[in-house]
Amino acid sequence: MFVRAVGSISSEWFNFMAISYLPVSDHRFKKSPFFACNDREDTLYGIYNQRLYPISSGVNETEHYDNLRMNCCLYDVPETPLRISGDDSLAFLEKLFTRKIENIKVGRAGYAIACNHLGGVMMDGVLLRPSDEDFIYVQANGDFLNWARAHIGDMSVSIDDFDSWVLQIQGPKSLDLLEQVSDIRIEDFPYYACAETVINGVSFYVSRSGWTGERGFEIYSKNADFDGVSLWNHLLDKGAPFGIIPSDVSSMHVRRLEAGILDYGTDINDSINPFELGLGRLVHLDKVGFIGRDALEATNRKELRFMGLTCQRYPLVRGDRIFKSNGDIAGSLTAGAWSSHLGCGIGYARLNEPMEVGATILAQTDQGEAECKVVALPFVDPQKKLVK
Repeated sequence: MFVRAVGSISSEWFNFMAISYLPVSDHRFKKSPFFACNDREDTLYGIYNQRLYPISSGVNETEHYDNLRMNCCLYDVPETPLRISGDDSLAFLEKLFTRKIENIKVGRAGYAIACNHLGGVMMDGVLLRPSDEDFIYVQANGDFLNWARAHIGDMSVSIDDFDSWVLQIQGPKSLDLLEQVSDIRIEDFPYYACAETVINGVSFYVSRSGWTGERGFEIYSKNADFDGVSLWNHLLDKGAPFGIIPSDVSSMHVRRLEAGILDYGTDINDSINPFELGLGRLVHLDKVGFIGRDALEATNRKELRFMGLTCQRYPLVRGDRIFKSNGDIAGSLTAGAWSSHLGCGIGYARLNEPMEVGATILAQTDQGEAECKVVALPFVDPQKKLVK
């Protein structure tokens, strides 16, 4: 079978028309159990962790964005859950991640980043703790599994890809749907909670998390041996009273930018450290022995080089060139879009050197040169009231 795939592993919606795509064989890529639910003639796929996923399926991006903000949307997403288990699982994860994993209690989850020995970010993702010695790390794009295994040493621990597949249901009415399809009650399931529950007759892991800055939850299968089409249709059927529609990355992209959510491989890689990204809160230097600690302790922890940009004139897209007023290159634009909610173009700027909020940057867009303002992230809801 042949599919239309973007010539990039990035999950960015930003400017498809500027990215070459071509028909490729899907023989070497994994198709999700929900593949048939999205596969149409105009569906465009991305490749992420060797998984095909729908980036664009011909939907009206603006209508789906509005539905995400008012009702809820169903997404087939390509993150890869890894299971970490064994007597030394906690000690192993304390070594891999910059935050204190012991603070993530059973039934809870948390955003966790891993760094290399130089302090560069190796991976980001959500870590679930469904039981005392079992953890699930929902990793972003990249070969984290082999890197992690290389650091096991003589610890009694295993880390494995258990062929889990992920759905996200996002939007203000999403948790009403969760109550309809499971035994979970919203009042007992706060932001970043996780649990096991039965949906459509099958046991799944579920977490209160997502990639949109809206209320939402994620469903993780325990293997690939389940009827994905049946689950998909069940969620759409039960979600109809809550305005659910199946969507794709195009509607997620604008909301994740507005919410200040980062994408590994697009915004983040191992050439930038957590402090430069504004993620210093996730680095617990009072924890000894984690990979990259010495380098992070020695770095300038006040040097922020990742900021937001607003442009009143044009949309911003990844790859737009950005300059200081004197003509010097200011850095690179890692992602961008037009925010109908804010009424302006928004983007992420990875700066060559720190700049103050309110500073002016010039962007060379496809539509011409435009003045942009440096702003703090996120663009909206800094108190995260929408997700709680």
